[in-house]
Amino acid sequence: MSPGKLRRLDPARLLTMAGALALAVMVLWTMVDIGARLAFNKPLHGTLDLVEVTLVLVAFLALPECFRRDEQIKVDLFDTMVRPRTLAAMRLAGEVATLAFLALLAVTLIQPLMDAYRFGDQKPDLPVPIFLLLLAIELALIVSIFVVLGRAIGQARAFPRTADAVAPHPPALHGNNGAAS
Repeated sequence: MSPGKLRRLDPARLLTMAGALALAVMVLWTMVDIGARLAFNKPLHGTLDLVEVTLVLVAFLALPECFRRDEQIKVDLFDTMVRPRTLAAMRLAGEVATLAFLALLAVTLIQPLMDAYRFGDQKPDLPVPIFLLLLAIELALIVSIFVVLGRAIGQARAFPRTADAVAPHPPALHGNNGAAS
């Protein structure tokens, strides 16, 4: 299989594309709803449900790619004050904590997913089964777990072995990071 085809089968990328499609549906539906309301005084039925569903999809389906690109919100308060080995340990601990949190979310979601499937729960205005929404969230969480696990393994392999090992600091986002000039 060629590298180009393998890249298209990437689960994180596919989820991101599905999230982008959900965003496009949400925006277009909202625009049509506003237009119908203004032009004909007839809003579209189910707009609130559709926006709720697509908003959840946009947020959760983007998680794996966000973790892969390391684009979460971070506060680099101690990055310049600790040794490279300590910083590497803090980053690895952060990845492990993220992994534990994602696993907890994924496991906790199993029971509501089974209940929604068993009882046939749907959104009130649109016939969207709740279990499909929860299944998409579960899938995104599982893919996120694998992405974060890969990041944690990569950080553990790159961990500085000696106390005086020098690791390059990531580029500062705010100039000199508050250090005196």
